[in-house]
Amino acid sequence: MSGGGLRTLDLSGKSWEQFPDWAGEDALSDILASVIPFRRWFGSKSRSLRSLRFESIFPFDGEMRGTIFLCILRGEFREGEGERYFLPLGRCRAGEVPPAAEIAWLAPSDEYSLLVDGFYLPETGRGLLREILSLAPPRSGLGILRTAALGRWEGSIAPDVVPSVFRGEQSNTSLLFGNSLMLKGFRKLVTGMNPDVEVGAFLARRGEGVPIPATFGALLGKSPEGDPLVLALLQEFVPNVGDGWSWFLSRLPRVFSGEEGGERLDRMVERLGRGTARLHRALGSDQSDPDFAPLPFEEEDLEALVGEVRERFDHVRGTLENALPELSDRLRRQSRTFLSSGPRMELFLEACQSGGTGGQCIRCHGDFHLGQVLVTPEEEVVFLDFEGEPALPLALRRLRKTPLLDVAGMLRSLHYLSLSVILNSPTHREAAERWYVLQSRRYLRAYASVMSRSSGLIPSPGVLGRILALCLLRKALYELQYELDNRPDWLGVPLAGIEAVLTAPSFDFGEGP
Repeated sequence: MSGGGLRTLDLSGKSWEQFPDWAGEDALSDILASVIPFRRWFGSKSRSLRSLRFESIFPFDGEMRGTIFLCILRGEFREGEGERYFLPLGRCRAGEVPPAAEIAWLAPSDEYSLLVDGFYLPETGRGLLREILSLAPPRSGLGILRTAALGRWEGSIAPDVVPSVFRGEQSNTSLLFGNSLMLKGFRKLVTGMNPDVEVGAFLARRGEGVPIPATFGALLGKSPEGDPLVLALLQEFVPNVGDGWSWFLSRLPRVFSGEEGGERLDRMVERLGRGTARLHRALGSDQSDPDFAPLPFEEEDLEALVGEVRERFDHVRGTLENALPELSDRLRRQSRTFLSSGPRMELFLEACQSGGTGGQCIRCHGDFHLGQVLVTPEEEVVFLDFEGEPALPLALRRLRKTPLLDVAGMLRSLHYLSLSVILNSPTHREAAERWYVLQSRRYLRAYASVMSRSSGLIPSPGVLGRILALCLLRKALYELQYELDNRPDWLGVPLAGIEAVLTAPSFDFGEGP
């Protein structure tokens, strides 16, 4: 919403510094309720926002522009449960922030005539950074979590540094301080410890050599019931040339067309496999931590995984059948093969369930794919974002699961990558399928070569193959539902993945590609 469409907030008789005294009045709540649903980070655009109120307000020194207020807002909807959002509020002159940050005109006003999203004001970022880095006790109502990595940090930040808002994010807002620190502001808040913070703090003390950004600390609030709310996370900024998806996608077409060899991509896949294993070894390394100690992958875990696959399969079949008339001939043929695969699916699930168990359950990444990988200028890999699947409740994201769920996520991402290159030009389809098969083996062997030094985290090869196949089916069925809802032209990718598992559910973990 840009300047001309902004509403005006009447401040007659009100002082900005006394904001907490009048913030709860209907005028401001109504303005926020009309603006916030259009922000990229607002997560419930399909629901009708019924009301919005201030749950907590924390004042911060806003330097020359006056106080900035860190606000926790509670939204109620006409359907479903309410949600909390984190929104710093401040003032500035017209033109000082992008339209996406503007909320309302202030009248009467002094030189600062705009109410804005405080994340776009440099003093907000500087204040949050000082709060986390300072050894002083946090201000009332806020908490600070500082990790072991902060004690080892040897960097420094100039007091007048101007943080820049990192572009491209949707669910969060991150601020970059030079080339050393990144402050991630969580917009939608859930009660409990965010897994990104929890895993980052754990790996700060147990993850030496794991390819992740160092986590230095976090800013915490509290719900009215006293449960923690993670407002912001401070991490190392990793200089990079982009994410793993874009890195591969810019090179793979030339490999398929024979313009260049694939050795560079082969090395990157091997780095991904070894890095994944180092991550899993670290996450399963502390037998004494009640939130991270590995647990045996037992019969009930296998039953739950089989049940989840069966439930997803049954659910998506009806949706796909209804969509058949709208599909191309090729996708219709693939879909009918899937729709007739019920007996094969059931036989496969029964075989998996009777194939035994093994290995352990650990805290995993939970949403592992090439978009969660940064590629450094030296072409090393760094893994990001340990929040897990955003759509899942926090309690489910914190559960310990087989690390093969992460492995399946990366394999499915490689499959998407290979077929996306030829989606609209199937000339190199055979090359794409062959490349995926070869890179899957390469990734798995690199992974197994490192995991073999952590006895017991993954099961024996025979059992491992069946559990991995279940994990691949689970992920591909989720993808199938997603593509039906959002991108029907992409249905062929998860359909091909499902058929491949049902046709030949075996995986090579031997030595050497």
